[in-house]
Amino acid sequence: MKQKTLLQKMDALVWWSGAAGQVGQDMADDASARRHAPKRWLPLLPMAIGAGLVAAALAFPVQPLAYGAAAPAMALAAGIAVAGPLGKRALEDDEREAALRKDAFFFCLAILAFANIVGGPLLLFAAGLQDWGAERLYALAFALFLANMTWFTSLPTLYASWKLPRLADPEA
Repeated sequence: MKQKTLLQKMDALVWWSGAAGQVGQDMADDASARRHAPKRWLPLLPMAIGAGLVAAALAFPVQPLAYGAAAPAMALAAGIAVAGPLGKRALEDDEREAALRKDAFFFCLAILAFANIVGGPLLLFAAGLQDWGAERLYALAFALFLANMTWFTSLPTLYASWKLPRLADPEA
């Protein structure tokens, strides 16, 4: 009996897992055939990276190269949003989905507006008390910009995922 090569074993594993079918479904031209499942906890990951970037910029002077960590976080947030419940085109929404999309973005804008209206002046006041230089303030402003981008992308997906009704367990 001939022993399988490493590539043959990996190929068998891919077919066994069903990942090839899922990738084919996700790449289908028909947007309605794609999966747009709730992502209840996953959007918190890029949001935490954005918050960590702001916390790092507040705690100590961050090297500009460290802001490169935000690019993968934004790509991750965009990928999660596309695969999430709001990932399909808005033109294909029924009334319930349209209301959910509207509520998700209104909630996101309300949270971000409140956080930026209250947090911005507080950060400027704290920076004035600490006598930070212009370079550190620019770094903090850039960190806030990147964090806001990740939060704006992730927060609607998080909201919509938790507002969608849970489907009944088929095994119950």
